[in-house]
Amino acid sequence: MSAYRSFLVPYDFSDHARAALYTALDLARHLEAHCHLLHVVQPFTVPYGGLLGGQAVLPPPNMLEIHEGIRKSLDEVISGIADPPGGLEPHVADGANVAVTVCQMADELESDLIVMGTHGRTGIAHAFLGSVAERTLRNAPCPVLTVRCPEPEISK
Repeated sequence: MSAYRSFLVPYDFSDHARAALYTALDLARHLEAHCHLLHVVQPFTVPYGGLLGGQAVLPPPNMLEIHEGIRKSLDEVISGIADPPGGLEPHVADGANVAVTVCQMADELESDLIVMGTHGRTGIAHAFLGSVAERTLRNAPCPVLTVRCPEPEISK
C-alpha cells in the first residue's frame, strides 16, 4: 500500500492549476488515492487613495454568495472529469495568504501530498509577485509536487 492516500490540489482555475489537477488525478489512479480540490478566497481590498477623499464607498461583498459561486464552479470542473479515482472533493476556504491557507488545509484534511501548479516566474516578476508554490513548499506539513503547465507550441 502506498503512503500517499490523500492529495490536496490548490485550484485557481488557471491552466497551471488544471495541469496540476490532471497530474494529481493520474497519480491518484495509480495509487488509489482521494483528491481534495481547494480554492482559496482572499479578502477583498479597496484602494483608498483618490476614492472620494480616501473613503471607500463599496459595500462589503457577500461572502456566502462568493463561496457558493466558487463551489458551483468547482463542481463543474469535477463533473467534467470522467470517473475521478478515489473521489474528488471540492473545498473553498478564506485566507489572506494562499500558501498559509493551503498548508493549514493540508494539515486539516490530513493530506499526504500537495499537487500544485506553478507559473514558473523568475526575476522581477517573481520578486514582485512572489511564489505561492515556493511559500507552500517551505511550510507544508507534507511533500509538495509542483507541476508546470506545458508551454503552448509556437508555430513557425
